[in-house]
Amino acid sequence: MPRPHTFLRYQLNRSKTRNLASATLARLPTPQGQNVDTAFNPQRVRFEAIDGAALNAYHTWESSHFSWDDVVQWKAKELMYFDLSIWSDRELCGLCFANPNHSRKRMRVVRLEARPGGTHSLRGYIAPLALMAVEHYAQIVGSKTIEIQEPVQGAVPTYEKLGFVFDASGRLAKDLACT
Repeated sequence: MPRPHTFLRYQLNRSKTRNLASATLARLPTPQGQNVDTAFNPQRVRFEAIDGAALNAYHTWESSHFSWDDVVQWKAKELMYFDLSIWSDRELCGLCFANPNHSRKRMRVVRLEARPGGTHSLRGYIAPLALMAVEHYAQIVGSKTIEIQEPVQGAVPTYEKLGFVFDASGRLAKDLACT
């Protein structure tokens, strides 16, 4: 059983990461023009933990690729996990769960999914938003690489557009810039 102060440190790191992601997003310009309600609006985006509200909202999704209920058990087992629910106003648009390997050199994205159906207001933005947050967390815990664990075949082109490549071991990964 981890010591309480260790758990608290990682809980603070997760919270700090979500705040950093929000701050990064807040620096983007707000859309102007006629279709402001349908355009990507960074001011409407919220980064939260995967909690009861996120799981309740997930249960309204049709044809989800993953069972996100598993995350509850993973969070109980993994000390350094990073979980993320991505909201646009009150609509859950995406979920992500990542954790580093034991050496912390690799941050593995275990699951990443946008709300199925493509009708949500963050369509096309879930992977970039989630991976931006994961990258912040990876840097906080000292990871040098982000790896997509068992990528869904149809999502590989999206990851490649975001800078991921298959490494010599056949893993879809992206090296992080040294900061």
